[in-house]
Amino acid sequence: MKKLVGGLFLAASLVGVGASAHAAQINETSALTFNGSTSDFGAAFGAGTTGQTFTESFTFNYSNPFSVSSAVISIALNNLSALNIDSFTLSGNGQSYAGTKTVVDSVQFFTLNASNLASGLYTLAVNGSVTGSAGGSFGGNISIAAVPEASTTAMMLGGLALVGFGALRRRRDGGKAAMQSPSMMAA
Repeated sequence: MKKLVGGLFLAASLVGVGASAHAAQINETSALTFNGSTSDFGAAFGAGTTGQTFTESFTFNYSNPFSVSSAVISIALNNLSALNIDSFTLSGNGQSYAGTKTVVDSVQFFTLNASNLASGLYTLAVNGSVTGSAGGSFGGNISIAAVPEASTTAMMLGGLALVGFGALRRRRDGGKAAMQSPSMMAA
């Protein structure tokens, strides 16, 4: 029995060591503050962080259904200030959305778009490693647009139908007046 308990303890210790080896060495979480429907975010890493991995998380809560558009960018400066961003994700309400990475020369950026998200708590996460000898930095922006409720959309479509019906009726009435003979019109 002691061997079994000892073996389980050893296995649990090794799993814990393995999990910590894959964890980011720099972890920060901060709340986003929106100015209207947009917010900016970013992080900078100093010279002592070269070779370390990072996970920077930015949280926000939105109370209505919404769509989101976001981007993050990092520019390498002659290997002095450089990052390798591995992923840019948005997660919340049991769903996760991944950004699309583009690299052009010394510039790398991610774009992320998601539509019809439910209200709730969400987290933007930037994961990567510091590769510059003097550290590195990234910056980003997020824009949120409220998704109209179904009743609002139904009222808008109903109003549009009424305007269309009125225009059709006016067109029909205008055609009848044009068909009357000139002798019947007042001088």
